[in-house]
Amino acid sequence: MRGRSSKREQRGGRNCVGRRGRSRGGNYPNSSLEAPKWQQIAWGKQMSSQDATVDSVLSVFAAHGHRFSARNVATAAHRIAKIGRKQSHRLKQDNRVKALATACLNSLNDFEAQGLANVTWAFATIDIDAPALFNAIADAALTKLDGFKPQELANTTWAFATASVEAPAL
Repeated sequence: MRGRSSKREQRGGRNCVGRRGRSRGGNYPNSSLEAPKWQQIAWGKQMSSQDATVDSVLSVFAAHGHRFSARNVATAAHRIAKIGRKQSHRLKQDNRVKALATACLNSLNDFEAQGLANVTWAFATIDIDAPALFNAIADAALTKLDGFKPQELANTTWAFATASVEAPAL
């Protein structure tokens, strides 16, 4: 059966030439650590539910964030800011927020324009000092500028101004 993948390879998310990726409809993870799409959807729904709290979102991230897709990393940041914008002082002390900032930094190449805008907005909204993240987002945004919708561009610009981070190229 030369040229065909075994059932074990198919279950592991490998395509016929043994690479991981989206070549089979996006149902398989991008890396060996990223959870399958169905699990990503479940986590996204859990973080976006009306009952979600800052602590519940951070707990999901702390338990499973190492397996999150870039979209779920951005969702976690956005939800924490949306729910917890009046808890900025407490969030600044939470190591899970620092870990989320690192996860955002590590996911930059995988974010779409909306993810970049949401992450930038989130960290500016909760007033987290993350200049390395903002500078890296500025660089990443330049490569994806054509993908930004007007509202995403406005939110990103607002976030940089609010965080007092200069990004003249944007």
